[in-house]
Amino acid sequence: MKKIAFLTLLCAPFATLFGQPSVDSSMTSITSTLAGGASAVQEIAPELSLSLLSVSAAVGYESQYVFRAEKFAGHSIQPKVEFAYPVYGFDIYVGAWANTPVQGTKGGLTEIDLYGGVNYYYKSLRLDVGYILYYYPDSDQTQNKLSRDMEVYVGGAFDTSAYLWGVNLNPSAYYFYNWILKQQVVEISIGYSIPVGEYLLDDGRFTLPVNIYGGYLTSGRKNGDNGERDQGVNYFYWGVSGDIAFSITDYCTISAGIRYSMREGGNEGEAVDHYPLQGRENNLWFGGKVDFGF
Repeated sequence: MKKIAFLTLLCAPFATLFGQPSVDSSMTSITSTLAGGASAVQEIAPELSLSLLSVSAAVGYESQYVFRAEKFAGHSIQPKVEFAYPVYGFDIYVGAWANTPVQGTKGGLTEIDLYGGVNYYYKSLRLDVGYILYYYPDSDQTQNKLSRDMEVYVGGAFDTSAYLWGVNLNPSAYYFYNWILKQQVVEISIGYSIPVGEYLLDDGRFTLPVNIYGGYLTSGRKNGDNGERDQGVNYFYWGVSGDIAFSITDYCTISAGIRYSMREGGNEGEAVDHYPLQGRENNLWFGGKVDFGF
């Protein structure tokens, strides 16, 4: 999430290559990946129809790639694409997300995430179940088998619009399990897109999306399934992000802002060696993206 995670776009539908969420999530999708408010179920036609297929895409830039409070890369490009289709009251989705360091492999971790899942909507509640495969094309397979890294997740989000005078705080909670790393993650988040354009500029195209999240990670094999002695760790983490977003069209939005995360953690116990977490305990960075969807 590294974190599940979690589910931003190029001006049409290039939206969580991945949700970290999501958080975004938006990730949907994890966050990402997996983020997003609940909405009404689409009507299902008795026959297959391309008109029911939804596509979202995004291309983003981040001055750091930070996942579950670990820094894995510096300046990075992060593309994402996702497809969704309603089937008998369920929304089935598949997608891909990637992190590509601007400076190549020396700039940090190159990562490709493939994911898929199912959303089910009941009134204001969205339930979500899915799977994520993490692939690291630059990893040394003789020393590190993290390219087999994968996890499943289950979670949900609640649309508060009907209960808070039209304000959707989109509270969500997710559980991730990674059997390769013997890892469990619980993450909660809350977010709101403040209509600053309506308040200040009489232009509803400007908004201020704000997201706050927190989680707990425990792992018995954080160093991966590489044949060496297992290294474990557990820690708490939390973060916040704020962007200024502008809707160019109904199908394209651009946004940019700042992010902050921090963590507190330690050794899992005497039975396992301590795993050295990546990066600083506190990280402050900035980023932006272009989102598309239709």
